[in-house]
Amino acid sequence: MVPILEVRDLGVQRGDRWTLRHLSFEVQEGEAWGVVGASGAGKTTLAWTILGLLEAAEGEVRLDGQAWSSLAESQRRPRRAILQAVFQDPLASLPPHLNGWEILEEPLVIHRQGNAQQRREASAAMAARVKFPEASLAQCPCQWSGGLAQRFALARALMSGPKLLVLDEPLSALDPTLAGHLLHLLLDLKAEGIALLFVSHDPRAVARLCDRTLRL
Repeated sequence: MVPILEVRDLGVQRGDRWTLRHLSFEVQEGEAWGVVGASGAGKTTLAWTILGLLEAAEGEVRLDGQAWSSLAESQRRPRRAILQAVFQDPLASLPPHLNGWEILEEPLVIHRQGNAQQRREASAAMAARVKFPEASLAQCPCQWSGGLAQRFALARALMSGPKLLVLDEPLSALDPTLAGHLLHLLLDLKAEGIALLFVSHDPRAVARLCDRTLRL
C-alpha cells in the first residue's frame, strides 16, 4: 500500500539553526500520528513543511505516492484539495471579508461541484457535523469565538474531501465538551480512511486518537 504521506530524511533550517534533521516516517490511509515534544522542538515547523509553507533543506516529502516538497507551488496547487490543515490560530487562517457560507462554499465553486442549492445544503450539513451553529454562518469570522472558529476551520478543511488532515493543536481553543466531540469526529474521520497528523501538547488526546507517536 502506498502511504498517503512519506517523509524521507527531512531537514529544515530556520536561519542558521537546524530545526529538524534526519527525520523519516510514513502515514498510511486512515492512520493517525501524534506529533509531540517540548516548545521549540519543531512540531509546527514539521507541519508547515509538510503543507509546503516552509521549504526543506534536505530530504523530501511525498504526498499520495508522488513528489510534493520538490515541486513549485504552481504544481502543488491542483493537488492541494487532498491535503488540508487546521491551524492553532484559526482566525488567522480564515478570510475576514467573507461570511461562513461563502467560505464553506468556495472550494465547491472552484471545483464546479453542484449548483447553488446543493452547495448551500452541503455547507449546512458540514456545519452541523462539527456542531457549528447554522445561524452563525451568515457572520464573518471576526464575530466568532475562538472555539467557534476552530470548529469552523475543521468544517472548511473537510469540504475539499481531503485524504490527509494536518492539525496543529486543534483542541486548544475548545472547552472539554466540544473537545470531546471533536475527538469523536476525528475518530470517525479515521474510520472513513482519512489520515491525520495531530500536533498536540495533550497526551490524553494523543493516546486516544493516535496509532503512533512521533516525538521531536
